[in-house]
Amino acid sequence: MTSFLRAIDRVNDFLAAIAMAFLFVMIADMLYEVISRRVFGAPTLWAYDIAYMLNGVGFLFAAGYTLRRNGHIRIDFLSTRLPRRNQDLINLFVYLFLVFPALACLIYGAFNGWLDAYLTGELEPVSPWKPLIWPLYGGILIGFVSLTFQAIAEFIRHWRSVMGLEPSPLEHTDNVTA
Repeated sequence: MTSFLRAIDRVNDFLAAIAMAFLFVMIADMLYEVISRRVFGAPTLWAYDIAYMLNGVGFLFAAGYTLRRNGHIRIDFLSTRLPRRNQDLINLFVYLFLVFPALACLIYGAFNGWLDAYLTGELEPVSPWKPLIWPLYGGILIGFVSLTFQAIAEFIRHWRSVMGLEPSPLEHTDNVTA
């Protein structure tokens, strides 16, 4: 079980590293666009499309990593006053009845959007560059799937904590070994 959880963590660490690289590419992309437009008077057709696609995919690639480190925003001013076991039980409930159903719907929609765009060769309709849109949808799908696997891993960690098999994942946000 521990090796399974560590594998999920490693995949999300890898995707977060890709998201970090996307930031540097976006900076270079926007810098090139500004110089091309302002200095040479020759704006690009593709810079905006590259930037928004990398931003969207990068955001989702980093979502699982952020979940593992308890970095998502929570409204837990009441639950933090409860014993750790009760906090883990609340998290189990939230994952089971809110997070997993929402992620299932998002994956379903992302998969259908990707498949449709891939099969039809859909192009970005509002862009003068008109890039294929399926790579963006594929990145979104990968991001949602990796977030789902990380949510499953966190659910298992909370469950193991409730059962007394390991410390709560809420206790070690910086020390993230499985």
